[in-house]
Amino acid sequence: MNAAENAILSLLLHGQYADALAALDDVSNPATEELLRTLVLGLSEASGYIQTLCEGRLAIAPPCPDNPFCNSLKRLQNVMGHRQQTEIDETLETTHAFNKDIETGLLSRRSFLWEVRDLLEKQPKATGVLFAVGLDNLRYVNDKHGYESGDIYIAKVVEILRMCQAPNVRLSRPAGDEFAVYAHGFESENEALEFAQQTRKRLLNTILDLPGETIRLRTSQGAALYPNDALSSDVLLNYATHAMFSVQNFNRGTFMRFNPEIYRAKAAMLSRQERLDELIDERCIHFAFQPVVNLRDASIYGYEALMRSLRSDFPSPLDILQLAEVQYKLPQLEYVTFLVIFDWVAEHLQRLGPRKIFFNIISARYLNEEELKKLHANYKNIVRHMVIEITETSSIEGEMTRLINKFRKDFSTLIAIDDYGCAYSNIYRLVNLSPEIVKLDRFFISEIHKASPDRQKLITNFLSYCHSKNILTVAEGVETVEELECVVKMGFDLCQGYYLGRPEFELQEVPTKQAEEIRRFAAEAAAAKK
Repeated sequence: MNAAENAILSLLLHGQYADALAALDDVSNPATEELLRTLVLGLSEASGYIQTLCEGRLAIAPPCPDNPFCNSLKRLQNVMGHRQQTEIDETLETTHAFNKDIETGLLSRRSFLWEVRDLLEKQPKATGVLFAVGLDNLRYVNDKHGYESGDIYIAKVVEILRMCQAPNVRLSRPAGDEFAVYAHGFESENEALEFAQQTRKRLLNTILDLPGETIRLRTSQGAALYPNDALSSDVLLNYATHAMFSVQNFNRGTFMRFNPEIYRAKAAMLSRQERLDELIDERCIHFAFQPVVNLRDASIYGYEALMRSLRSDFPSPLDILQLAEVQYKLPQLEYVTFLVIFDWVAEHLQRLGPRKIFFNIISARYLNEEELKKLHANYKNIVRHMVIEITETSSIEGEMTRLINKFRKDFSTLIAIDDYGCAYSNIYRLVNLSPEIVKLDRFFISEIHKASPDRQKLITNFLSYCHSKNILTVAEGVETVEELECVVKMGFDLCQGYYLGRPEFELQEVPTKQAEEIRRFAAEAAAAKK
């Protein structure tokens, strides 16, 4: 061999295949060059292939047939694959041996899913049924007759389930009062469902003699079919269990096949419940601020803090409040809103100056010193800058009224009735609570310049009463210059609405045009009284 050929072989020994391939240009003999090229390419491919096998990735495609090492490498791959599968099977066999319910000897949930999966893989074209069995009166037996009788009850259920006659049956006890049965190899869905129904009837017709009482086995069952409802063992069990729980919640003691529409509706509801929990736990809310404007000089009296979600799941604050009410999470939500607004006010005290923050409360729970101390160290300064709004949807009579009045006295905080004229915000509340501020609902303000004489009289009487008691009045929902002119000239003290400013995440001033209109209307009203 000449020097060039020796150099190529040396490069091959060191695994430098790219350099060896480049050095082939120095070989003068065509036959030798072709032989060395085949050797370099074959070793290069074989090296990468062997490295992949060593990493345990045995599903790699074999080398091309032209590779001189092809047959040897394929045999190596087969040997390694067989050894790997043997190790997996031995591990599964050991795991399954220990994955059984100690009391009944039935498969645990994990082993059950493995074995059902094996049945599906071996007979993918057959029909199967998985049904979940919930024991409806096991708790009654345990409570009245003791756990020994409960053990007898469970043993009888297992005895009935072991009598199931089908081509391939697997039994499991996923939980204390739940059992699962899978049967595979039916020719039709009707045949599979008939098997599940017969098992149910056998359970319901079983009588158990207990000390001093004879009872029947009472079960609720849900079923899911392979392959129509699901193609995997875990999804089948999930669907069957969902159907069983639906039966227990709405029609206990009956049988139900999995219904995808019910499942999707419940899944959507559960998803929203989880999103609400996340919103509360992570305090994913912030506030938009809408100006409340003085109708004498167009200055800003304060801002109403309006809750907004930081999550796209809840586009409207009403969505949050309604779901929180249904889920009995209003106290947790209120706590978070207090925390967030207290932090914001504390941070912006200097910028706010004499201006107030109007804040809606759900209850009076946090309107006492003990709770306020938990919210913020500077709570006394914070509450003096706030106007606590009582919403139209909450009844505050009795004890809650006492708490609100005490809070106002202790901390010199202003109280406002929100949306006056709707629901609970009526004359009784106005007299009973004696607020510093009343916000008249936008129902009365909308197109107030076109209002009937009776409506005008009603509003005039409302204003007269409030002013006689030194109560500031707010016109809510002012959206046009005509409405603005009318509320100024009727004698409202304050107003808010889209015409003066929409809710924004930064504090806004009154637009110049609207400020000039307010001052002009106020001057005209003052001149008319002279």
